[in-house]
Amino acid sequence: MKSDLAHSFGALIRYSYVMRQKLLTLLMCFVLPVTAGHAAMRAAELADTEAIIEYASHVDDFRHLTQVSELLVDESARGDLQKLVHYYSALAAYRAAEIDEDIEFRVGVLLDRCIDQGKAALKIDPEYADALALMGACHGLAASRQPLSAIVSGNFSARELKRALVLEPENPRVQLLQAVTLLRRYETGVRMQQARDALARSLQLYDEFVDLEQDGGPQWGREHAHLWMARLARKDEQPALARDHLEQALLIAPQFAEATRELRDLGG
Repeated sequence: MKSDLAHSFGALIRYSYVMRQKLLTLLMCFVLPVTAGHAAMRAAELADTEAIIEYASHVDDFRHLTQVSELLVDESARGDLQKLVHYYSALAAYRAAEIDEDIEFRVGVLLDRCIDQGKAALKIDPEYADALALMGACHGLAASRQPLSAIVSGNFSARELKRALVLEPENPRVQLLQAVTLLRRYETGVRMQQARDALARSLQLYDEFVDLEQDGGPQWGREHAHLWMARLARKDEQPALARDHLEQALLIAPQFAEATRELRDLGG
C-alpha cells in the first residue's frame, strides 16, 4: 500500500515542475520515511528520489538532504537497482556537503558517507561511471575543504574521475563533476583550462544527449552546468553571458537558489 502510494506520487511529480514544487516537501517528509525498511524500492521510486534530492539541493534544504541520504543507507532494491540506492545516498550526502561548507566535522561525515556509498555501488557494478565520478567529486570536495588531507584526497579524486572519463567520456554528469572538482581547486593554469574544456563539453553533451538510462538512473545536472558556466563568464568579465546562463538554469529549475542569488548579484 505504501509503495503504491509512493508510485502514485511519483507519477504526479513527473507531470510538471509546478506540481513537483508542491509535492516534494510532502514526499521528503512522508514517502521516503514510510518506504524505508519495507518492500524493495522500484525504478519509479528511485527516479522520484533523484527529484527529491535535486529539489532539496535547489532550495538549500540541508536537513532533508541528510535525511534522505541516511534513509537510503538502509534501503533495498531488487537486482541491479540496488546500485542506484547506494548512488542516490551518495548524491544526497554530496549535495548536503556542498551546502554545509562551514561545519568541517559534519561535512567530513557526509563526504565519508558519499564515498562509502559510492564504493557499495561499485561492488555491484565495478564500471559504474556515475558512481566513480561522484566519488571523485566527494574526494575533491574534501581536498578543497580540508587542507590536511588535500594531497591524499586529491589523488583519489583525480584517479576516480580519470577512470570515470575513460569508461564514459560522453556522460555529461561525468564531465560536469570533473569540471566542478577542478574549478573548486584551481583558478589558473593547465588544470583551470581542463576544467573549462570539461564544463563546455558537459553542456554540449546535455544539449545533444538523449539520456537512455532506464530504471531510475541519474538524469540530473543541466542546470548546474549552466550555473558554473555563468561563474566562468563572470570571471571573464562577461556579465551578459553570465546572465544568459543563469536564466537558462532557472528555466530548468525555477527554485534554484544559487542561480537566483547570482542573478541578483548581476542586477538581474
